[in-house]
Amino acid sequence: MKISRLAAVLASLAMPFSAFAASSQTSTAPLGIVGNANVAKIGNSPATEGATVYSGDFLSTDNGGVLLVKIGAMSLELQSDSSAHLYRAPYGAVLELNSGTVAYSTPGGSQNLVIVASDVRVTPAADRPDSGSVTIDDPCNISVRSQRGEADVKVGSESKLVEEGKAYKVHAENSLSYRKYLSPDESDYHKYHDHTPCAAAYQSVKGKPPIAGGQSRFLYLAVGTVGIVTTVGVIKSLESPSRP
Repeated sequence: MKISRLAAVLASLAMPFSAFAASSQTSTAPLGIVGNANVAKIGNSPATEGATVYSGDFLSTDNGGVLLVKIGAMSLELQSDSSAHLYRAPYGAVLELNSGTVAYSTPGGSQNLVIVASDVRVTPAADRPDSGSVTIDDPCNISVRSQRGEADVKVGSESKLVEEGKAYKVHAENSLSYRKYLSPDESDYHKYHDHTPCAAAYQSVKGKPPIAGGQSRFLYLAVGTVGIVTTVGVIKSLESPSRP
């Protein structure tokens, strides 16, 4: 009897250590690999094709640069003069875009992606393959373009489904200044950055007056005037979704 009780105690003590070990392995496991890189960095190191990307990595490109990251069947491509932090998520990955443009492709199904820019959250539809792009025009204006499939875009209490072939300029409620970077999915995410309310002046687009309070934060953009950002890397990933 005493031996069985001792075994039970030892087993209960071992459980937290096992959970910690599993958590540590998950946090240090590779998240993705670099499929293409030119004038790009992971942290402070030059990014090269085949390099490993981990959760929490800071990704950036200089003028004329490009950085394609493959996460399973998903692809993310930072374009010229862009930067972002990339994190693991139960559904796949979450990318916090800090500047510039990211193009994406997702396969549909259980693996998906969320892109956060200022306080705008973009989630491609999970029931179909999707591709599109997100651009930070300025800290208070985010352009979201859908080339294939759909993307759900949320800002504050307002949301809109951006359908295939359409594009919107989204006016953020706040711009963010960071004291520490961590995943937007973390429960204490908002403790580590400050919010600056977006002034109405930021909402003016190509000479149009600011949108009055109570009106939509979504401004439809004619696709012919803005184009749809799709890069060679993203197209290849759409053609070969089974590639690593």
